[in-house]
Amino acid sequence: MISFATGLEQSTQFWDGERDENVWGYGKRVRFVANSIIQGFPGSDLASIRVLDVGCGNGWFLAVPLARRGFDVTGIDLHEPSIDRARHFADGLTNVRFAVGTVSELGTARFDVVILSEVLEHVSDPKALLLASLERLKPDGIVLITVPNGYGEFEIDSWIFRTLHLQGAVDFLKRVFRNYSSEVVRGQQDLAATDNTECGHVHFFRHRQLKLMFTECSLNTVRESAGSFMCGPIVCYTVARSRRFIDWNVRVTEKLPLTLSSSWYFVLRRRGLSVAGII
Repeated sequence: MISFATGLEQSTQFWDGERDENVWGYGKRVRFVANSIIQGFPGSDLASIRVLDVGCGNGWFLAVPLARRGFDVTGIDLHEPSIDRARHFADGLTNVRFAVGTVSELGTARFDVVILSEVLEHVSDPKALLLASLERLKPDGIVLITVPNGYGEFEIDSWIFRTLHLQGAVDFLKRVFRNYSSEVVRGQQDLAATDNTECGHVHFFRHRQLKLMFTECSLNTVRESAGSFMCGPIVCYTVARSRRFIDWNVRVTEKLPLTLSSSWYFVLRRRGLSVAGII
């Protein structure tokens, strides 16, 4: 059985997903997740809603913001340095706990909400992880999944960045222009949701592949939405410095087909359960 602990160190200024937005649409994602939970359990005291964040990373952009909103949150991840940092960010919060390990090591614990956010694309068997996570879900619970569009702007932008070895140009500019380093590179590095830089994407999902996997796991999609439009490294090092661009970037996907978004958000329930109040 895994032991849990909250952080004891002084955390940095908190980013809550409401005051600020970023090129990845993390503020939009927090709002989608929080609102979906509230709609899924209408009239419930937020402190009574138990949330499990599977593959929580360092907790900065989802687990901790949800705890600050009043939900009871458990975050779990295999990467110990990320969990150590999550505990740091959670300093002073009594309604969030973090653990290093796999979801199967949670024993008999059951949760009202299970979240897999930006996780399925990193594992060799995403369906197995989803099924294992569903074992932790209460019968009337909801599942929240966010995942990159495997053929969206982020993946295309990232492929170009790697293929053209543009990181070398960025490193050169960092050495030559100190202001470039502090203003531009900071904007990309400081927004990482995990400290695990070695675990890249191994799956590149199409929308229909995800929907098929949900069906095979006996899940119904009751709500879906889009993340930001453009968020690859080339964008991050250039136009993402503009607040106007960032605000436009998260709004424009509401008017575009889902296939053009860089990421997708899903709310799911087990097949056969009522979806009243959440759509």
